[in-house]
Amino acid sequence: MRNTLRVLAYCTIALCLAGYVAFLALDASFPFPDRALRADPAVMIRARDGTPMRIFLPEDGRRRFPLALQDVSQVFQKVIIASEDRYFRYHPGVNPFSILRAALQNLQADGVVSGGSTITMQLARLAEPKSRSIKGKIVEAYRALQLEYGLSKDEILKLYLNNTPYGGNVVGVGAAAYTYFGKSAGALSLGEAALLAVLPRSPQAYDPIAHPKAAQAARDRLLDTLEERGVFPPDRVALAKVQPLPTRLTPPPMIAPHASRMAYEQLRRSALARSPKLSVWDVTTTIDPAFQNQALTAMRRRLTSLRLAGLENAAVVVLDRKTREIRALVGTHDFFDTARHGPINAALAMRSPGSTLKPFLYGLAFDEGIAVPESMVLDIPTDYSGYVATNYDDRYRGPVTVRQALVHSLNAPAVRMLAKAGLPRFHRLLRRGGLELRYGPGHYGLPLALGACESSLVQLTTLYAALADEGVWQSARLLADQSDPLEINRKGTSIQNDGSVRLLSRESAYLVRSILEEVPRRDLPTAWAMTLDAPEVAWKTGTSFGHRDAWAIGFSAHYVVGVWTGNLDGRAAKGISGARHAGPLLFDVLRAAEEPGAPLPMPDNLALDTVEVCTEDRELPNPFTPRTMAITVIAGRTKLKRSTLHQRIFVNPDTELRVEGRCLATIKAEPRVVRTPPEELIAWELSRGIPVQTAPPLSPECSAVPATGGPAIVSPSATTPYVLRSDAPDEFQRIPLVARTDGGDSNLYWFQDGALVAQGGVAENLFLAARKGEHRIVVQDSQGRSDSLTFIVE
Repeated sequence: MRNTLRVLAYCTIALCLAGYVAFLALDASFPFPDRALRADPAVMIRARDGTPMRIFLPEDGRRRFPLALQDVSQVFQKVIIASEDRYFRYHPGVNPFSILRAALQNLQADGVVSGGSTITMQLARLAEPKSRSIKGKIVEAYRALQLEYGLSKDEILKLYLNNTPYGGNVVGVGAAAYTYFGKSAGALSLGEAALLAVLPRSPQAYDPIAHPKAAQAARDRLLDTLEERGVFPPDRVALAKVQPLPTRLTPPPMIAPHASRMAYEQLRRSALARSPKLSVWDVTTTIDPAFQNQALTAMRRRLTSLRLAGLENAAVVVLDRKTREIRALVGTHDFFDTARHGPINAALAMRSPGSTLKPFLYGLAFDEGIAVPESMVLDIPTDYSGYVATNYDDRYRGPVTVRQALVHSLNAPAVRMLAKAGLPRFHRLLRRGGLELRYGPGHYGLPLALGACESSLVQLTTLYAALADEGVWQSARLLADQSDPLEINRKGTSIQNDGSVRLLSRESAYLVRSILEEVPRRDLPTAWAMTLDAPEVAWKTGTSFGHRDAWAIGFSAHYVVGVWTGNLDGRAAKGISGARHAGPLLFDVLRAAEEPGAPLPMPDNLALDTVEVCTEDRELPNPFTPRTMAITVIAGRTKLKRSTLHQRIFVNPDTELRVEGRCLATIKAEPRVVRTPPEELIAWELSRGIPVQTAPPLSPECSAVPATGGPAIVSPSATTPYVLRSDAPDEFQRIPLVARTDGGDSNLYWFQDGALVAQGGVAENLFLAARKGEHRIVVQDSQGRSDSLTFIVE
């Protein structure tokens, strides 16, 4: 007997081992098909306070919000286990007693009324659907054993809860809780849990919206069963039964749709760079719903006036000044207005930024030491290899300060400053500040000072945040996860450990800011600082080439706001300007976001100093400088030259002629101080008929310096009209510009009707395009001598 038992024991062990080896072989040959259980989730984009903003579905169109088990309410877990598989925690994936009970029930009913499947078997069927045949059940049981072999009970339950179908495109309890109740699965009540437990049994028949009576009856039957089994007490079940069913599905959220799309695309780029599958589905952004609504409301209030000006759309970006978090982003006035390109995110559209780049050019000049806000710069036409910058109003003002040039956004001084500061330096600064300049400096040339490139509103607003933050640039942030800033071009940039880049010194940023505070505001009278509830703002506007885009960027104590207005199809709108069409919306948003009367923060310990300079040219005074003034400079950076504007000469008091050289010893002379402005300024002033004080002519008695006359115009002719021929190309009808000189001057400046039309050496071949009408031509040499005449083109 003992030997028989021993043999039976050995046989049993051998059979178990053989079965185990066979199972391992089958498991290796037919691995569990878990791909369907790990499909890509839908992505929920939320505002910073948790408000749902938008849902993005995966390629299969299913709404899945996979959850960890601890994020599903314990009530729902108890309901599912008690109703679907009471012995889930104990069986190996297949419960033979349940299968036997189901078989007897089906025989008695003469049909299929019970399946006997465990939770694990149901999960296996979801992964690999099979017919409800005996063969199908065998495969299902085998797959269930595979699951139990490879996963823990909690892992199986989590996969089951996340893959249960709830009708339509809703998959998993996370999506079901949001779709039917507008809440998370962790907040489900007993009544809600019971409804979601019966819904997968027949999603159409138990649809609480289409068939509320059937759904309530099924829910209540399950609640009765749970009470009978002692899972929940009677009083709690009674309370669950009176809970109303949902009467409508939670509508898909649509807040900040453009910002939501940005967050989704950023998530996909960053997540898929780490893993081939998207695992994160619940994403919190930095968007503030209140700010978003304020910006959208302000934009829509301005739409009527914008459209009267031919501008169909606008975009707004609001950044937190310190953190660079995007608090609001309105891509267009209406996402669903396809006729006006509403789905396009104008905040990311690459457009010409116009004059918005000028503050950074002057900031660079301050740091290079070649200018300060009170430096003088010439606002006159200047020819740079055929390029002559013109101002917005087609007027020139002569000598102006850098402060005046920036406040009034003058183009000619900006181009002159870029030529002095260096195009490669400015190009590099803009790239370090996140602008996507795809070509080298030579491609853009000096027009880069006026916005001859492309930038987006997000990039420009982020760039201005550097001015607001004492010259330090950081990338804008849209995801609450601080490790994922927006991807902005930083090629060739030295980035600090915190991701920051110093673009300008603290002193330069402050000086630029102080100028931008003086730009006249569209929301207030001239004395805006006396308005108690108005926050302090530094701002700048821009209008793109061809009048296609109007910009306004500004910052207050806590926020940086960027506004773009224009047409997304690229149509021009004649007469638009950033000040008139983007500025009002900028101040609407800033006043809604900022605290009333909030002052701009004053940086401390700035390395600023004051020096005495010549009042007229703002250089260090020489012994003959008549008047001086104090200006602010950056200590250790600003490099001022000695003024040459006022020079001492000697004049014969009897003849009022200049005396120089050896004749000073033989001719009576007395010292006088005269102004010697730059030759190009003299030429421009004379062309405008402005009286110019120049040094008196040299006395003919002085042989040391030859006395010569000024230039004399040879062509054009004042006596012979020029006739344009219709049968000849324009390039063959140009008028030569020729002047007779003494041969000692290196440059001549030609002005027609007050505008610079040519400049060059005496020997250069210069020509003038012929235009019908009567014209005044002026030629000026470097000594201030000139000649002029009037000619006619018929």
